[in-house]
Amino acid sequence: MPPESIRADVDADATGSDPSRRLHAGTVSGRPGSRTSGGMHLRWARITKTVEIRESSAGLLRGSIAGGTEAAAAAAAAARGPSPPSPGTTPDKKDDDVVIVGDVEGGGGVVAPGTAGPANRTKTILDGVSGSARPGEVLALMGPSGSGKTSVLDVLSGRSSHDGSGTITLDSEVVTDRLMKKMKKRVAYVKQDDIFFGHLTVRDQLTYTALLRLPSDWQRTRKVAEVDRTIRRLRLGKCADTTINMISGGEKKRVNIGSELLTDPAIILLDEPTSGLDSTSAVALMRILYDLARDEGKTIITSIHQPSSAVFFAFDRLMLLADGHVVYFGTPRGSLEHVKGLGLECPEGYNAADHHMDLLVVDGAIDDDYEEDDDDDDDDGGKRALRRRTTGGGTTTKRKLIDSWDAEAFAGRIEDEDVAERAKCDASPGDDGGGGGGMLRRGLSRRQSVVFSEKSFNTTWWTQYTVLVHRSMKNSRSAIFTMLNFVKAGAIGFMCGLLWFQMPYTESTVFDRSSYYFFTMTFWVFDAMFTAYMTFPLERAIIFKERSSGAYHLSAYFMAKTTSEAPARLTLPSIYMLISYWMGGLNNNFGIFLASTLCSLLSVLAGESIGLFLGAAVLDMEKGMVVMTVASLGLMVVGGFFVRTLPSWMVWLGYISPFKYSYNSSVQLVFDRPVPCDGSKLLSSCQGGAVGSASVAEVLDFLGVQYSAGLNAALLFVMFVVIRVMAFFALKRKKADERM
Repeated sequence: MPPESIRADVDADATGSDPSRRLHAGTVSGRPGSRTSGGMHLRWARITKTVEIRESSAGLLRGSIAGGTEAAAAAAAAARGPSPPSPGTTPDKKDDDVVIVGDVEGGGGVVAPGTAGPANRTKTILDGVSGSARPGEVLALMGPSGSGKTSVLDVLSGRSSHDGSGTITLDSEVVTDRLMKKMKKRVAYVKQDDIFFGHLTVRDQLTYTALLRLPSDWQRTRKVAEVDRTIRRLRLGKCADTTINMISGGEKKRVNIGSELLTDPAIILLDEPTSGLDSTSAVALMRILYDLARDEGKTIITSIHQPSSAVFFAFDRLMLLADGHVVYFGTPRGSLEHVKGLGLECPEGYNAADHHMDLLVVDGAIDDDYEEDDDDDDDDGGKRALRRRTTGGGTTTKRKLIDSWDAEAFAGRIEDEDVAERAKCDASPGDDGGGGGGMLRRGLSRRQSVVFSEKSFNTTWWTQYTVLVHRSMKNSRSAIFTMLNFVKAGAIGFMCGLLWFQMPYTESTVFDRSSYYFFTMTFWVFDAMFTAYMTFPLERAIIFKERSSGAYHLSAYFMAKTTSEAPARLTLPSIYMLISYWMGGLNNNFGIFLASTLCSLLSVLAGESIGLFLGAAVLDMEKGMVVMTVASLGLMVVGGFFVRTLPSWMVWLGYISPFKYSYNSSVQLVFDRPVPCDGSKLLSSCQGGAVGSASVAEVLDFLGVQYSAGLNAALLFVMFVVIRVMAFFALKRKKADERM
């Protein structure tokens, strides 16, 4: 497919061949009659970013990185040093032996196996990177894994800081840290992973995003209309009412882009949007991006790994990166002339993008690979030999490209453009519609009104809370209210009802009644603890993405999760109690049934709080499951059913066990009258046989029950509230690069 089929040519009379003329041909202000505000001219010069590499006790190098996985891989590869690839390794697999520890994007680390070195070393992952992105154009960042593409996007989006060297300007004004924080809502950052709540439909996802991120003074009907418009723009009509976990990869990518487009961003950054898509879907997606740039004047910057020929030549601008250095900036066709001038001409009929990638891969990888295959009997061996001679061998080409690009002179040109544009704007007579200066001044005025008048959030705390409650209820309803869960609750309730079926209220069933309650509390508290623990680790990436774009307060999200999922989580235990309690014949007093059910539900809420707290404190799921298992079993053992007398140094554990209070309160409720003796001689008052009865106090003392039912229930409620608050602060105290 020719590039022209992806990027429709602008009328030659209006734009000519000069991209700057295209910029001035009406694309900056967006489509006439629409609410779109167009793009902004983004420039960056001499951007440098380093990462600290420290040696662990095991002799592994770990990098504490706040950038992307590419930067992590580059840092680990540099610490490891060059090494020949293993048999069968392709150039694109150069970082296969790099282990990413945790979520690098959220503050994880890098491990380079088998390496050693001095502690606290630093590695430069961006070295004097300069570039420019104009409204109405699509700029592509291309390079192999570890070249720094994602790190550049992280810095430009404000999600990651650089080392203070270099400058970033927006419409010729320097972007400070304070300004960048406010600009996050005007800079859309579409990450590589398409992370959503899978049980929501496409329309649900976009609607909730609109309700959270569009201005609070907009009516709901206007926000819904904007959602419908976005669905049409991104051609999502056919899957609009399909759940996200049932749509294709290309459709998910468009939903990801649509979630950011709703806020009408001036700049759109995309991290490898075609990754994982087939060629047809990739071309369709790129066509949408070009439409956004051409029709609405958006400034679009996208990283891309190895595009097809049609996609490659359709880009307006291209930046080639290698090991954190810029090796080329200009038009895609100009890149071929650039490498040709270095004696690295692309063979006729060969994909230009593949040619550039061959030049930029790890030193030595091409040579080794081609030498291995030179003796092949088929034509591929000859082609590889030709490619080896053309590229000049992997050990020299990348260094040659880096050295040949005059980064300092290029940065100077970028800075000179800023100075000239600022002077032109200052000299402009005003918004009289004449000349580029007027246009630039309008752009600056628009930017200042957007940035400096914006609040931290577009909606109020209460709006965020209500929208998140609705979303959470809809999502949890699909996950919790499944037929399988209802069958589970009903089946376990029926089985327990059979095991404790219509117990007589006598001395011999005292222990059976108490064991029913302890099993009930144990099962449903465990279920709540482990289910709640998964909440934050599983939703971490989604919430981090939404909060980084300024969608809502962390407290609004936390309160919404607390109040929305609790009713759903309490439904299944209620069904269990309704079946098993009456089948077991524990106590025919309906008031006792309601009170004991309430105690069971309070224990579930307390267990949920413990799960949320551990999930917030230990976001690593593997470690968290170990902590959860030890904590839950430990609290169960000290709950008073298995061990009546704890060692003096462990007594305090019993006071933080929800099993203790739920068991005590329920047992106190069910034994509401003296227990008749039946000859079992379990109780002191029944040693004379089946004559007489044991008092309630004696029964409770025999079972080791403490405190009144009301006090135990109150302590359960206090535990539920206090640990829930602890969970919030555990989440809030996480470092910025780990927090959701």
